[in-house]
Amino acid sequence: MAQPDDLNDVEKALWEAFPAGALVDLRAAGTPPEVRGEVIAALLLGAREDEVGHAAAVRLRGARITGSLRLVFAEVGHPLLLEECEFDERPDLYWARLSHTSFAGSRMPGFMGSNVRVDGHLQLSRCTITDGVRLGGAQISGGLLLFEAHLTGPADGWALYAQRAAIAGDVVMTGAQVTGPVRFGNGRIGGTVELDRIRITAPGPHPALDTDNTTADAAFYCRYAEIDGEVTMRHSRITGALSFSRSNLRNPGGTALRVSRATLEGGLYLHDGFTAEGDLRLVSARIGRTLRLDSARLRNPGRVALCVDFATIEGVLDGRGGLTIDGEVSLLDATVTGPAHFEGATLRNPGGAALTAHGLTAGSLLNLCDGFTAEGRVRLANASVASRLCFNDATLRAPGDTALSCWRVDTRELSMRWDTAPEGGVDLRHATVGILRDRPGRWPTPLDLDGLRYDVLDPPLDAAARLPWVDRGPHGFRPQPFEQLAATYQALGDGAQARTVLLAKHRRQNAGFAWYARLWGHLQDVTVGYGYRPLRAAFWLMALLVVGIAANVRMDPAPVDPGQTTKFQPVIYTMDLLLPIIDLGQERAFQPTGANQWLAYFLIVAGWLLATTIAAGLTRSLRRA
Repeated sequence: MAQPDDLNDVEKALWEAFPAGALVDLRAAGTPPEVRGEVIAALLLGAREDEVGHAAAVRLRGARITGSLRLVFAEVGHPLLLEECEFDERPDLYWARLSHTSFAGSRMPGFMGSNVRVDGHLQLSRCTITDGVRLGGAQISGGLLLFEAHLTGPADGWALYAQRAAIAGDVVMTGAQVTGPVRFGNGRIGGTVELDRIRITAPGPHPALDTDNTTADAAFYCRYAEIDGEVTMRHSRITGALSFSRSNLRNPGGTALRVSRATLEGGLYLHDGFTAEGDLRLVSARIGRTLRLDSARLRNPGRVALCVDFATIEGVLDGRGGLTIDGEVSLLDATVTGPAHFEGATLRNPGGAALTAHGLTAGSLLNLCDGFTAEGRVRLANASVASRLCFNDATLRAPGDTALSCWRVDTRELSMRWDTAPEGGVDLRHATVGILRDRPGRWPTPLDLDGLRYDVLDPPLDAAARLPWVDRGPHGFRPQPFEQLAATYQALGDGAQARTVLLAKHRRQNAGFAWYARLWGHLQDVTVGYGYRPLRAAFWLMALLVVGIAANVRMDPAPVDPGQTTKFQPVIYTMDLLLPIIDLGQERAFQPTGANQWLAYFLIVAGWLLATTIAAGLTRSLRRA
């Protein structure tokens, strides 16, 4: 390509400086001197190819680039550095192949770099670019540098579009100010993504930051950021940490952060003052090391604020340090291989569920304690906690509803030493617990223990103190809580306490029978305590025996057979009347008369009733105790 005609003085200087790659610095001029884009293109496309050395480059600062800098499909082997320049038209690098390229500090009405290939860095730091940056399908062997850039997209368009871009080095947008959405979807980034202190405002229909299906081989930092609009990272894979610490994400009524089905090998950090308006969706994500939420503030009132359904956290779930969430937290069928900490957290969703964790699997602890507060239901049905589920000094409020549901929970230790009794019911039906710790005087009403199984109670208390605990169910009497408590006492070798509990069970059960069955039950209770008070039988036998002897000792009954030689024995005669299955010969040998005859009938009937109730009570006791 020949030298263009009518070069001005600045263009001549640039023409002469090109072979050695010398810098032409025009920043001292009051008004930026003009350089035509076609002159720069001519140099890059070989106008001085026979004269250049190995250091040839276009290096220009402080100029005004007029006309079009058009390098479409061009192959440029020399560095291009047009820094702190002003462009009348957007540079067009469509499908170009370039060496190291820098527009640092420049101002331009857009940037076209779709499918560009840069062997080195593409430097756009401190640039002011209107009408968007197009880098779809770009391949950059170095980094994409947009440090403190100011980018503005067209109406309903992208401020930065880098779909399918492959960047071998870092992506740096630290301190950038962006009006319009940013997209890196389906891309590959070999280095660190640095978006610290970025400010993105995206009023249009697109997500503010879209990195769906993107792979980053190092960390992804978006700390101290301010983003208005959705951040989406679905199906992405981040080898290092993904951190939004101290950032503010705002998308009220929508999704603030979406990392569903993403793989975050270095953990997800939403802590240290992180705030979000809108829901956070981590559905089916795989998070390595940790999910940190300590001191975060999440707001999506009346809706799900944090959704971690079906996710796997291969490490710690940390929600301590003043985590505050307005809206529901959902952990349906999530898996946390390490401990899950919510000490001191506040979850607010009045009238709804504050925490839903049906089917949660925690490989260690689940701590909802030490100042944990939930305004709304806490639902843990079918959850499995390997070590300890703790509610010590927690506050639960769901008036008129079930404040806590632990239906079919499985854990080695359940500690429920509340700060104050929950406002609302507690459901422990069919839970399986090793050690159950509670605090007498802090028991909620209602408390449903039907089907609950445990090995140890701490404190054990005596039966009289524990009986009100097992009799607080919302559906009336259930026998299993009594039987479980009795079995626990029996395992401790305290048969007396076990019998007290079983006696109380039969009394409560008897209260629900028909009147005739209740009458029979009262008789068993008074006589032998349903078989659990056998000494009462001896007492009644002795009492009836004394009454009978006292009455019969003055009796001189006529013998049934006048010729018999048997002598009347008041004691043996009374025993013969009382004991229906024993024949001592006295009852059939003598015939009482008058009042003694009625006494004999009474003793016979009393003996039969006593024997029957003893047999029934002992049979029940042997069958169920």
